[in-house]
Amino acid sequence: MKKYLPIVLIILSLAAKAKEGMWIPMLLNNNIAEMQAMGCELSAEEIYSINQSSLKDAIVSFGGFCTGEFISSKGLVLTNHHCGYGQIQKHSSIENNYLKDGFWANSMAEELKNPGLFVEQLVYMEEVTNEVFGTADAESAAAALLAQKEAEDPALLYEIVPFFGGNRYFLLATVKFKDVRLVGAPPSSIGKFGADTDNWVFPRHTGDFSLFRVYDEQGQPYAPARHLTINIAPRTEGEFTMVFGYPGRTQEYLTALELDHLVNVQNARFVEIREAILGIMDKYMRADEQVKLHYASKYASLANAWKKWKGQIEGIEYSNGIDRKRRLEAEFTARIANDPVLWEKYSALLGTLTTHHVKTADKQLDRNEFLEYFYYGLEWSNFVMRYGNNGKSQEQIAQFAQNFDRKVSEEISLKVLEMAFERFPELEQFMDGGVHEFVSTVHDELDQLFQANEQGGASLELLPAADHFVTEAYNYWRTELTPDPDDAQLSSIYYGTYLKALQEAFPERAFYADANSTLRVTYGKLEGVSPRDAVSYRTTTYLDGVIAKYQPGDYEFDVPQKLLDLYDRKDFGPYAENGKVPVCNIASNHTTGWNSGSPVLNGRGELIGLNFDRIWEGTMSDVNFDAEICRNIMVDSRYVLFIIDKFAGQTWLIEEMTLNEG
Repeated sequence: MKKYLPIVLIILSLAAKAKEGMWIPMLLNNNIAEMQAMGCELSAEEIYSINQSSLKDAIVSFGGFCTGEFISSKGLVLTNHHCGYGQIQKHSSIENNYLKDGFWANSMAEELKNPGLFVEQLVYMEEVTNEVFGTADAESAAAALLAQKEAEDPALLYEIVPFFGGNRYFLLATVKFKDVRLVGAPPSSIGKFGADTDNWVFPRHTGDFSLFRVYDEQGQPYAPARHLTINIAPRTEGEFTMVFGYPGRTQEYLTALELDHLVNVQNARFVEIREAILGIMDKYMRADEQVKLHYASKYASLANAWKKWKGQIEGIEYSNGIDRKRRLEAEFTARIANDPVLWEKYSALLGTLTTHHVKTADKQLDRNEFLEYFYYGLEWSNFVMRYGNNGKSQEQIAQFAQNFDRKVSEEISLKVLEMAFERFPELEQFMDGGVHEFVSTVHDELDQLFQANEQGGASLELLPAADHFVTEAYNYWRTELTPDPDDAQLSSIYYGTYLKALQEAFPERAFYADANSTLRVTYGKLEGVSPRDAVSYRTTTYLDGVIAKYQPGDYEFDVPQKLLDLYDRKDFGPYAENGKVPVCNIASNHTTGWNSGSPVLNGRGELIGLNFDRIWEGTMSDVNFDAEICRNIMVDSRYVLFIIDKFAGQTWLIEEMTLNEG
């Protein structure tokens, strides 16, 4: 054992510094001592409890793609502006452009309904690994358990979810609320300030928040068991921070070979594809306000992953992430070689993982690249594929037409098809005529469909060329690019086996489950970073920085006149610190996608910020968390309140919140 001591100390030291991990709330007893040593003043029971109200009761999954939190006893939910962006866009028009001008309900009666939007709240979770998967017939045991739970309390939703690579299983009981109304959102010049130029980077000056309200089945504002207190006191660099939310997906236990392929092969190709599409969109959006309104959400969605992938590529290279994986694999091999039991179980594992990756990687890349072209790239292809699936065909067409521009779509189609046919020449046979002729035909068909829909007579029969191409292309995808089911199952089994092997080989190390869209806690501290030579970021940005970036009339850096006036008058209310309004902060919390909207809490569990991004240099934290450079970005709670109160004048909302100045 002595020969491993230096490596053990290194691992433990990094863990103590990085606070790497997305921890399951019900298992926090394993972490709470370290959290308290860092400055957390809460017990594990105060964070997650099924016996009394706890912090978890204030946290919701927002729409299944973001996180939100209750900030009043009347169901007021805070989330990011970009999480509410699609709903704000749906309510917008040229006459009432809420994206551009913002929206503020002056009373509950003015709040806007959002059909299809929901929030979901965890009521409790319990481990069922032995009860279900320790039986001879796991499928029947799982079905029986779910039936039993539904009989006991039919008001809740139940799901059994795998954790730790399928080595452990937990039952989740949740409640879903389907009446979620838009309460307020700042103009995009605040909520999306910096737009794509500043996306994934720091210093940041974005007021990325929006407000919604949850109503119960009786149409009354929902009264949550717990809502968050909002802290507006000065911050201290190095103070404890905790993010409580629903992170989407991570792959922290890839091998070096798998990580190299993901980042330097797949991501690199996807960056190239999306750059071509985004360049065309951007050209038209800058030239036409109507196009900008129609394509703002689409552009933001495509650009988000594009820039993240670019950051991952650079971050992995800068942090030597692949070498870090190789060193772990070398140490793993050395450890199991000195343990006959582990050697018997796992000596062939890394070789098996390599063989399996070589066998499956190319087809998986082809499958994903196809989707980049025909699902994400061609909006009409995506529409045709989904048309009629929800029984609301006329509504689908109207919604698609509302945010569609022929000239933009035609130019994107020509570029995407050119790239797609170079990669998949077999697909050209499903197209009538040449590419230019085919693209023109498809868009003529769409024009006819839109016109017929206004008269109530639309159907896919009006899209013969488009429908034929999309149908045959996806048939090709299903038959030629679908991985062998056995290979897909083996990929999952091997990943879980490797994680189990690491846990056995490194018993002194605390391993966490990959993110899987379930409620997690991550903790760190408010701290700056020096991610590369001669570059360093402090923890906080201020309204001064917004004014410094201000470019009148610019798509990304314009500022509302009222905000300029408030700044000139220094009319900051109680939200300033040393005469300046804080806007954004960075901290060393381990976050990922769908952590957007998650509350950033101080040691007392009070809201100090709203998570919305990561720094460019640390976007690889989904697959390789590095303590030295990974930082999450939050909008400061004081800036949120400053905008609601002083900018928007919505004091009625401030009055229903609980604030703490200490």
